[in-house]
Parts: sequence; C-alpha cells; structure tokens
Amino acid sequence: MTALRRTTDILRSDPRGLTLLVALIFGALLLGMGVGVLFPDLELPTLVAGGVSDDLVRTMITNPWLFGTTILLINLFVAAVGGIVVPSLIVPFLGIPVITLYMFNVGVSIAPTDPTTATVLVPHALTLLIELTGYAMVMFGVYQLGRGWVRPSYLGAQTRRRAYVVGLRRLARLAVPTVVVLVVGAYYEAFSVVYLLPRLLVG
Repeated sequence: MTALRRTTDILRSDPRGLTLLVALIFGALLLGMGVGVLFPDLELPTLVAGGVSDDLVRTMITNPWLFGTTILLINLFVAAVGGIVVPSLIVPFLGIPVITLYMFNVGVSIAPTDPTTATVLVPHALTLLIELTGYAMVMFGVYQLGRGWVRPSYLGAQTRRRAYVVGLRRLARLAVPTVVVLVVGAYYEAFSVVYLLPRLLVG
C-alpha cells in the first residue's frame, strides 16, 4: 500500500503536466492515424525495423506466451527505456518528443485504411490504451526529472544536483507500475491476436 500511495502521490503532484503528456501521446497516435487514412501509402520508420524472419513470426503468433514476452521486451526496453528514459538522461525532456514521434508513426502504420485494418483495431484499441498509459507514466517521470533540473524548487530541492536525485527516485518509483501496465498490455495483445482476432476476421 505504501508503494501504491507513493506512486499516486507522484502522479498527483502535477496534474496539469500529467494531463498534457497524456494528451500529447494519445494525440500523436490519433494524428498519425488520421494522416495514415489520408495517405494510405505513407510509410514511416519506427523504433523497431526489419530483420525478423517469417518463421519466427509464425512461431510467435502461434505461441501467445512467446509473442507476449517479445512484445513486452520491445515495449519495455526499446520504447520505454530506450525511447524515453535514456534520451532524457542525456538531454532533459528529449525522450518526450522521441516517443511522441514514435507513436505518430505507429498511428500511421495502424490507420484503418480498409475493412481488415479496421477490424484489427477493435481488440487492439484496448492494447493501445493500456500501453500508452504505461508510456505516459514514464514520460511523466522524465518530465519531472527535467523540470527539477531546470528549476530545483519544482521538486522541493535547493540545488540541481539534489533535484536530479529526487527526480531519479520518482522515476524509479514509477517503474514498477509501468512494468505492470506493460505486462498486462503485452499479454493481452498477444492473446487477442492469437485467439480473438482470427475469429473477428473470419466472422
């Protein structure tokens, strides 16, 4: 309960900032989907590109546990850590535009440009809601870290060094709920693709 209370306190510490970040990442996804509908042939790079064999893809989509684990590793280490945290440790706030651009690209790639992709979005909408919630928490953590470095008093500190330490602690405390959310999202996505989506497409 103490850990949950601390997480809640962090998220409530700056509701305006949190709301802005949630709107930013969901807005980027929706904007990308809109662009994808208008320009269905548009292809944009993402954080993960190529190099996956057809055999591996077939194996993953028939094994939801392997598929879910693969999704989790990508979402956690490529998107959350590599796309949000690491850039923001190098340059304050940098991870926020990086993940925003990534989600815009995702939106373009999943735009409902035909009946099949529209059907795919039916179960995938919940996946996106869960995963983007996890990313938003990480974004909020690096946002607080950056704000504290720019203005230490934002985190109740006197110096940038102290504010940076406080910001890192807050970011670390948000890690556990983020992982939980991403685990739920990854395995829901895997099981929905393996078991639910085929029925929707056949129906």
